[in-house]
Amino acid sequence: MEEMKAAVLDEFGGQLRLETRPVPRPGPGEALIRVLSCGTGLTIEWARIGRLGGSVPRVLGHEYTGTVAEMGPGVDRWREGDVATGSFYLFCGHCEMCSGGRETLCMNFEGYIGIHVDGAFAEYVVVPARNLVPVPDGVPVREAGIIADAVATPFHVASERAMIRPGDRVAVIGAGGGVGVHMAQVAKAFGGTVAAVERDAEKLARLRSLPFDAVVDASSERLPADLAEELGSAPDVVIDMVGSTETLAAAWASLGVGGRFVSVAATPGVTMPVEPLQLVMKEVVITGTRYASRAEIAASLDLVRTGAVKCVVGARYPLERVQEAMDAIGTNEIFGRILIDVVEEDA
Repeated sequence: MEEMKAAVLDEFGGQLRLETRPVPRPGPGEALIRVLSCGTGLTIEWARIGRLGGSVPRVLGHEYTGTVAEMGPGVDRWREGDVATGSFYLFCGHCEMCSGGRETLCMNFEGYIGIHVDGAFAEYVVVPARNLVPVPDGVPVREAGIIADAVATPFHVASERAMIRPGDRVAVIGAGGGVGVHMAQVAKAFGGTVAAVERDAEKLARLRSLPFDAVVDASSERLPADLAEELGSAPDVVIDMVGSTETLAAAWASLGVGGRFVSVAATPGVTMPVEPLQLVMKEVVITGTRYASRAEIAASLDLVRTGAVKCVVGARYPLERVQEAMDAIGTNEIFGRILIDVVEEDA
């Protein structure tokens, strides 16, 4: 029986360990993917500590890029060797929400790849074939899995939740994070005048090297005034990638009349005090956001292919050192996304 290496979490809150196990076989409607690389970020840390449910032991990892190795019964769209990434949501594909393109709100939602079923911190992963999205020529193949999350999530924010239009003044709070740095780029790609907001000194310096219209220190006691000064007026759109009491309060205080606020982070127990009268008088929109559809993943891959967005990879680790990558997430020391090379570049 063919075997593979996989990084396994035995208990919530524990560390990942490498083991050898049989290569899984795809069932009806499924595809076996030979994993090349897999991104990782805060969602994986939440999975590790059990915040997102699921069960253990479990192979984590959902930002996968790989090649189709085998198709299960009923799968005829894909061919062996096709390069693919895909959604990590276990959606049904036929309910009212899925049929309307809102797969992340699936009415028959069954959880997440890498949390409720085994994921891509392994040499092979089985996924529903309907989840797959082809990776076009011109996209850095090993970054495609990161794009499918860390760029696609911002794409959904920009297009459907914040509805960014050319000329909009946009503030991205937490722009130095693995998703935040891509959110700020996507906002620029949609025509926004973008202020990247961050409090970490090193990340602020890195952000200043990127083509944003302004970089603002979030630790300032006059953040709303700083944003209005840098952007020429109060932001039309504020996007909070952090979700703390402080950032939510700052976002609300900064938002201009008729503005749109999007909370991307979801921290349990954190609330946002808002007076309904202010909602009425300022006629603002406050909304959340949830991941992205397959169509939005495809559009995000195209943004990177055309150069409108650059995938920012701050560190790379081989599969054998995946626990080091998890430790780096915990210390928040990496600028950009972390990539796990499941198969070495020259393999």
